[in-house]
Amino acid sequence: MTQRQAMIRTRQTIDEFDRGNGVVTRLFCNEDICGAQVTTGTTVLPIGKSVAMHHHNCDEQIVILAGRAEAEFQGRRRPVGVMEVAYIPAGEVHCFHNVGDEPVLMLFIYAAGEVTRTFAATGETVVHLAAGDRAQPGKQAR
Repeated sequence: MTQRQAMIRTRQTIDEFDRGNGVVTRLFCNEDICGAQVTTGTTVLPIGKSVAMHHHNCDEQIVILAGRAEAEFQGRRRPVGVMEVAYIPAGEVHCFHNVGDEPVLMLFIYAAGEVTRTFAATGETVVHLAAGDRAQPGKQAR
């Protein structure tokens, strides 16, 4: 675990992760980077794109900063607008869809410093933003 200390992370120091299907995630802070017991960052979901159904090892909050999204969980899709939040408890299978005419910018807050994602279709569990953490598993980045 990284020693916790106050810090500023600038745009130049924040890594971008290409998750395939046009989805890009920027990781702000987690246990490895900041010693934090939360994980934060943003994900951009291109027009018409979705991420695969999955669940996490911890609670998740998604705040929509731009665009129009739908959160899918418990067999239903629900609209989530700008400055609205979707709360997803640990273990709840879910995904997000861009249903608008511009990219969706989502702020994520996970209630853990180390996050995993388990894909509903395969049962495969991957570490958040590791090589296997794809927007749509099995699809390679372009």
